Formats: sequence, C-alpha cells, structure tokens
Amino acid sequence: MKKVFIALIAVVALMTSCTVVDNSEVGIKFKKFGLTDQGELQAYSCTGWVMYNPFTTSVYTYPVFVQRVDYQPFTVNTKDAAQFKMDPIMSYYLNRGMAVKVFSTYRKPLEDIESGYMRTCIYDAYRITANQYTADELMANRAEFESSVRTMLDSTLNREGFIVKEFTSQITPPASLQATIDAKNQA
Repeated sequence: MKKVFIALIAVVALMTSCTVVDNSEVGIKFKKFGLTDQGELQAYSCTGWVMYNPFTTSVYTYPVFVQRVDYQPFTVNTKDAAQFKMDPIMSYYLNRGMAVKVFSTYRKPLEDIESGYMRTCIYDAYRITANQYTADELMANRAEFESSVRTMLDSTLNREGFIVKEFTSQITPPASLQATIDAKNQA
C-alpha cells in the first residue's frame, strides 16, 4: 500500500513538472520570480520534453507556424485629407530565435499582440504612407503604395521577431472619388 501511495505521488509530481513542447511551437522556460539586476526576465527557449519545478518555474509556448489575421477595416487620410478605408489581411510567423525576446517584451498570447502592437504597426504604416500621397496619386499608384506599406511593416515587425509572409489589403476610396472613377470608366 505504501509503495502504491509513493508511486502515485511520483506520477502526480512528474505530471505537474513536465510538459511537451511540440515542433510547431517554441517553449519559453522562465523563472517566475527571477529578474536580472537590469529587470530582465531570466528565460530561454526549449522544445521537446521539458522538466521544470512548477513552484518557481513556468513554461509558456508560442506557435511558430504561419498565422493569418484579418483585421477590421479602418480609415486613413491622404495628403489632401481624403479618407480611404483600408482592410488589411496579414500572414506572419514568429521567428523561433526571437521568441524569448517577444515573450520578455509582451508576455501575452499572440492573439493579444496581433490585436495590439501589430495592429498599431499596420495602422501607422498605412497612415504614414498615405500622408505622402494625394487621393488621385494614391489611386494611380496603388502598387507603389502597397509596396511602401509592406516595406515599413517588414522593417518594424522583423525587428520585433515577426516575419511577414503575405500582406494584402482592399483599398476603398471615398464615395465621391469612387463616383468620379465610375463615371470616367463609363465614358
């Protein structure tokens, strides 16, 4: 009876102090109460079977496969104050080598980072780029506009550990400009 009880305790202890980090994700093993003198988190990446002390250590995982995000549309202004509606869709993945930095910086799930930091980066890229064009210039140079937005996003997000795989958007001009374009096309 005593051996069964000890075996049961050993099994429970093993189950609560061991986890498996799949190949499609990266694990970040960190000390719950441990910061360096500079206030940085003591953490490192891990995969496979991970043993840890659940009282002082924890393991957090991020997926490293491609994530697709369809953002809610928003408006940006051009140089001549025309309002364009942007409807971005982005596919990205987390750079496995920078997962610890991402966790140390944000300490949130990817969904929260997507709806917070990444959405702000996308909005800023559109806003800053759109302010360099008039409404007519933006409509005439959509490919150049999209390329500039993508370049800005690649630069910003790559620095933080996110690699943009695909980025597209539907650009909708103001109703008055769209009516002018439609009238010109019918003529």
